[in-house]
Amino acid sequence: MTAMCFHMKTKPCHGGWRAPGLLLLLLALATAGAVAGGLLGFAHSPLKPLLQTLRLTLPSPRVPRTNQTEQVDVAQNVATIRVTPAQSNHSWAVLFDGQSGCVCYRPSEHRACFLRLMEPRDRETLQLLVNTSWPQGTRSPSQDTHYAQELLAVLGSHEVDPAQVGASVRNLCAKTPIYWARRAERPQRQRLIYLCIDICFPSNICMSVCFYYLPD
Repeated sequence: MTAMCFHMKTKPCHGGWRAPGLLLLLLALATAGAVAGGLLGFAHSPLKPLLQTLRLTLPSPRVPRTNQTEQVDVAQNVATIRVTPAQSNHSWAVLFDGQSGCVCYRPSEHRACFLRLMEPRDRETLQLLVNTSWPQGTRSPSQDTHYAQELLAVLGSHEVDPAQVGASVRNLCAKTPIYWARRAERPQRQRLIYLCIDICFPSNICMSVCFYYLPD
C-alpha cells in the first residue's frame, strides 16, 4: 500500500520536500558561484594609480618659528640663508647665487638639491641681503611682516650636470644630486607635498616654500 503524506504523522514525508529541497540546493550553488566569480574578477581587475587619491595640502601662512642666520659674500655676489626649524636638528640652506643667476635649496635631511632660475624679485632679495645682512643674528618677523606661499614643482627626471652650475652651487651640493624646479601656481592634478620650509626676508616678507615632484 502506498503511503500518503497526510497519513504519516510520526514519520518524515520523503515525497513532499524533494522538489523544494532541490530548488534550494540549486539556488545555494548559484549564489556561491556568483560570489566566487566576483572575487576572481576583483582579483584580476587593474588597480587605479595611487596619485589619484593624493591631496594637495599647503600650510596656512603663519609666523615661522625658526632660527635663521645669513652669510653674505659681497665679492662673489652670493648670499646663503640657513634655517633651522624649531625642535629640529636639521637645517636648510638657501643659496642666492647672483653670478650664476640661480636660487638653490638644500634640505639637510634629504639627499637632494633643488635649483631654479632667478627672477627679478630674487635679485632684489639678494641685494637686500647684501645691504642688510645679519651674519650672526636671527631675522624675526615684525608686526609689518607679510606672509606668502610659494609652490615649486621638482622635475625629478631632470638631474642637473654639476659642471653647468656655479662654484657656489657645486660647493653647497657636493656629492648630492641636483634637480631643476620651477614655480607653479597650482598643480593640474592633485600631488603630494614633499616638504616645506619657512624663510623670512629683509623685505618684511616671510615665505612658506613647498615642493612637490612632477611625474616622470
